Amino acid sequence: MTYLWQTGRGSKSYRIQTDNRKVKDKLNRRNKFRLGAYSLTHELWIYSCEFKRPDIAKKVLKSVTRVNPQIDSEGVIFYE
Repeated sequence: MTYLWQTGRGSKSYRIQTDNRKVKDKLNRRNKFRLGAYSLTHELWIYSCEFKRPDIAKKVLKSVTRVNPQIDSEGVIFYE
């Protein structure tokens, strides 16, 4: 699964968490995304990035994952 969330309301900073190796490889190839954390025991990577607007963040992540987004009850966008 891949998650996208904004670090603070109105902030330009976002985090993307994924356990999908293909998504990780795509994010590594893009200049905007920086690896912020990873797990040594599981396949899990967290990237940080900045976008001017939330709709741009959703659009970029949709292009990386090739899946339509879903939103949970807390407003976190995720992709299966």
